[in-house]
Amino acid sequence: MAKETNDYDGIAKKIDSMKRDYPYLRDKPDHYVFSALFIKVAFYQNPEWSRGENDFNRKIHDGKNDLGIDILLLDPNPERNDLIVGQAKFCKGISSEEVLNALNKMADGYKDLENGHYERANDSLVKSFIELSEMTDEESKIRFIFYTSAPKNRINTKRITAKFLEKNFIDTDNIEVSILFDADIKKEIEDAARWKSIVEIDRIFIDKTGNCLRYGDNAVIVNVSAFSIKQLYGEHKTNLLALNLRYHIKEKGRYSVDNAIKNTIDNNSESFWLKNNGITIICDSFEISGNVVTLRNFSIVNGGQTTYQIYMSDKVNAKNDFYLPCKIIRNIGESKNEKTIFSVEIAQAANSQKPITQEDLKANAPEQLSFEKTMREIGIHYQTKRGQTVPPKQYREAYRKTRLEEVGKLCLSAIFQMPCVSRNAKNLLYKDRYYERIFNSNQTQIAQICRELLYIDYYFKKNFKDKFEQDNATEEDAETRIPFANKSRTICIAFVALAARYHQGNITEQSLKTIFEAAKSQSDSTLNALYKAVRDLGTMQSLLPKQFSENKDLYDAVLDKLFTAIVEEGISAYSYARDNNSNLTENSFLQNDKNYYLLLKSGWIRLKKVIRETFSNV
Repeated sequence: MAKETNDYDGIAKKIDSMKRDYPYLRDKPDHYVFSALFIKVAFYQNPEWSRGENDFNRKIHDGKNDLGIDILLLDPNPERNDLIVGQAKFCKGISSEEVLNALNKMADGYKDLENGHYERANDSLVKSFIELSEMTDEESKIRFIFYTSAPKNRINTKRITAKFLEKNFIDTDNIEVSILFDADIKKEIEDAARWKSIVEIDRIFIDKTGNCLRYGDNAVIVNVSAFSIKQLYGEHKTNLLALNLRYHIKEKGRYSVDNAIKNTIDNNSESFWLKNNGITIICDSFEISGNVVTLRNFSIVNGGQTTYQIYMSDKVNAKNDFYLPCKIIRNIGESKNEKTIFSVEIAQAANSQKPITQEDLKANAPEQLSFEKTMREIGIHYQTKRGQTVPPKQYREAYRKTRLEEVGKLCLSAIFQMPCVSRNAKNLLYKDRYYERIFNSNQTQIAQICRELLYIDYYFKKNFKDKFEQDNATEEDAETRIPFANKSRTICIAFVALAARYHQGNITEQSLKTIFEAAKSQSDSTLNALYKAVRDLGTMQSLLPKQFSENKDLYDAVLDKLFTAIVEEGISAYSYARDNNSNLTENSFLQNDKNYYLLLKSGWIRLKKVIRETFSNV
């Protein structure tokens, strides 16, 4: 118990110190200053990057009508313009329920702002949200952060995070959640206290004597030894990254930038120069003598991930070295303040470049340019490059604007009958057997099918969800029915495609047997058989017959009927499964394609009857 009290007391003392250091904060309540402290130690650790009154005003919105959002800012993470949505609790104790309620309140507030309900929020929050939203892009994530001075005790943060995402962001993959307690805040404070803004003097080695490209007297580009960078980090640790916007941020996941860098170092280091953007160093001065560069008062301002992965690799040593690009810039500031401003400007400019995604790499591929043209011919704006402007008058309807990964996810659901996997595993679509079938087969056929899928997806989100909720609001099991239906978008898309393909003879009884087999086993052989059974669209040129597509009301009625059929089967299968597993949620049930195949198998007699009735007059 003494430790818990000390952590709280230490944070309280730091709050008092903040009030002394910042006159603007002296009259503010402790919970407000706690937010200012968190912003400073978590995002702006360098003591030279002072936070003034305007800085805190723009980022802290704690007060009346704050919608549960105490701080709102863009994370100075070098990889993305992530939006930070945070709430603080300056207290000595807290429960799991209070943490979850705080997160849910933030989510509700964020959704209100996103949906334009500005009348519910205070003016500073609205102004900040509008300004910051314009600075985010499709690569940005929304990061909800709850931070408290209370101890964690036995609070299960993973369970809280799962419940939060399940309730608020079931079908979104750009949400991150952080929950920080007293020990976490204390560590942030300690890290900030240890900050040293520069390395005073050291040296690096380049590949050849005199091999450099100079830009006047103030900058040079060289090929730096990876081992010399490893030695620098080994001696100076995070001080080497002091002028970077943040320390290295560890990423998780198979497709993370960290993992890509590590794989190149471990398996193909000779290509590292070609694949990596290298590092940028800012210094007071540099001297090149032979293959040695001596640096004074310097820091790496871009390339923190690269530096960290080189340091951590056991493949980089004196005998196994390689070279990478390195830009060295002399700080042209005269006074300490001018030097700080220049450092910040270089760091921000160097880190503002967006990382290259798999989608970017495909942007100029011949098949993508051809598919864009094919989609344009049928009235769909297909974006091949990030930042492309959509002609507003020509493509007014929301479903007539799309991009590679949206098309890929829809095809994973409809063509390959993988609706649950399609929700989050976007990298799967870049595997040859999926990508080639979508973009390098019959593009005219795929484009026509995708046009329908875009509308089907749009109709579910904009019409069916609300209609189903209204129709089922008074049902005895409404608390199960409505949440399940809200989360069933991808299985609805998959089933409409399956029903249409079954009606046209493209999916046969033998194909169905293969699908049903996948309900029992997810082995590689079973999934390969499934892929072969559903991958070909045959001669199909559309999903629903022409007489439906020519009559919007009739088309929508067909969607309502097919959506309802699969949702009802899903509710029954989910309810039965939950009786045997009280921890099962709609989200977890719909994350597993095995459950989709199971409800198809168990309800096929009923589903087939609906399909025949739907298409009986065709």
